[in-house]
Amino acid sequence: MTRRNTRELVLSTSLFLFNEFGEPNVSTNHIADEADISPGNLYYHFRSRDDIALELFKRYLLHIQPLLEIEENTVPDIEDLWLRLHLIFEAMGRFRFLFRDLNDLYTRIRDLQRAFHGLLERQRTSLLGLIAGLQNSGIMKICERESEALADNTLLLMTYWIPYAEVRGDPGLADGTVLSRSVARVLYLLLPYLREPEASQLKTLAQTYRQA
Repeated sequence: MTRRNTRELVLSTSLFLFNEFGEPNVSTNHIADEADISPGNLYYHFRSRDDIALELFKRYLLHIQPLLEIEENTVPDIEDLWLRLHLIFEAMGRFRFLFRDLNDLYTRIRDLQRAFHGLLERQRTSLLGLIAGLQNSGIMKICERESEALADNTLLLMTYWIPYAEVRGDPGLADGTVLSRSVARVLYLLLPYLREPEASQLKTLAQTYRQA
C-alpha cells in the first residue's frame, strides 16, 4: 500500500469511527486496529488524534466552501435556497462528529478553534448575502436588525442540529430523516419574511421535509 493510500485509509477509518462512537471515545490504537495497520504506521502519517481530527475538518471545509459562495449580481430564489441548505446539511452529516463533539474539539485543538471561527464568520456572511439578495429581488421583506437576528438564529440552528438530535435520542440519526426535519426548521425561520407566492412555495417544501 502506498503512503497516500495509507493516509487516506487512516482518514476514512477515523471518520467512520469518530462518527460512530464519538471522537473522544476513539484512540489511535482503535483506528490502527480497524484499519489493520500498525500504530507506528499510523503515527508516520499523523502525530496524534488531534492531527487526524484537524485534517478531517479541512476535508469538511473543502465540501462546504463552494456551497457558501454566492456570485455577485446573482439573484437567489427559493429553489437555490433549499438546495444549498440540503447540500450543506448533507456535508455536515458526513462529518457529524465535528458538531457532536464540537465543544471538546474546539477547546482542545487551537488550530481548529481559529478555523471554525473563520467558518462561522464565512457562513454568517453568506447568510446575510443570501438574505440581502432575496430582499433586493423583492422576495423577502425584512429590516436590517431582523436580517442580523435571522442570520444568527439560522447559523445557531445549523451548528447545533446534530447534538440536539443526539440529546433527544432522535431515531432519525440512523436513517437520515433527522437531516430533512432540520432543514425544515431552517426553512420555517425564513417563512415569515417571504412574499407570495414564494412563501407558499417554501412552506410546501418545509412540510415535505418534515414528513420525510
